[in-house]
Amino acid sequence: MSEAVIVDHGRSESKTEIKPILLRVLIALLVFFLAAEVLFYMILVPVTTDIRLVVQGTTSVGYDELCTLAGITGHEKWFQFGTAAVASRLASHPVFESVTVEKIFPDRVSITVVERKSVAIAFGQINGRTVPLEIDRNGVAFRVGAPVVASSLPLITGLTFEHIVPGVRLNSRLIPLLEQLAVLEESNPLLISSISEVKIEPKTYGGYDLVIFPVHTPIRVRMDKALNQDAIQYMMLVLDVVQDLKLDVEEIDIRAGTVAYRLKGEVL
Repeated sequence: MSEAVIVDHGRSESKTEIKPILLRVLIALLVFFLAAEVLFYMILVPVTTDIRLVVQGTTSVGYDELCTLAGITGHEKWFQFGTAAVASRLASHPVFESVTVEKIFPDRVSITVVERKSVAIAFGQINGRTVPLEIDRNGVAFRVGAPVVASSLPLITGLTFEHIVPGVRLNSRLIPLLEQLAVLEESNPLLISSISEVKIEPKTYGGYDLVIFPVHTPIRVRMDKALNQDAIQYMMLVLDVVQDLKLDVEEIDIRAGTVAYRLKGEVL
């Protein structure tokens, strides 16, 4: 006796055909969603979304004040945001030494500012009133009339200012002196804090000398315009020697590598 075996080839072929169709549908859906996401981030976000602002580097200028200076409301769209215009507005503010504005896709804007750093204080007249000026290493009086933050900075005298406004620049001949002060304040702040005043005295035939007023002695020191660490240490050594002489010295002159002193009451 024999048994019959029946095979349903039609149903098997039907199941085999459904699997590729489902796979193609899933791939099509995945491609659709990826395309929609790319479209969203490439076009919709930059064109329709408010910028996300990131500010770096500022300390004395608050976030809201910086936005006001930059003309940023927070509702600007990334696609239309003008980096050059914003950078120009911020760079015109005297307190900023450098400004970088960068657009980062798809909706972020990064602003990095470097503030000027005071290396000396001066005084000027505004409407008959004496006001302090904070000066940076490039000779820019970037803060005028505001309370002085760094009170240990040396005072520079012997200067005259016309039309004092924030951003006014000192004579370019004084830049080397300000650079030297900046180097001293970074490398040896204790040494520079021993000086209370640096007076600029123009020479008859151009250039200038410096008259230094130390903090801990009434004796002033006349020197040339090389105000570096070696010069100040030499000045301190000479002051110690002269004070040990117990003389009523008013001024020491250490120009040209020689030492001379003048007693109080003596006429030059």
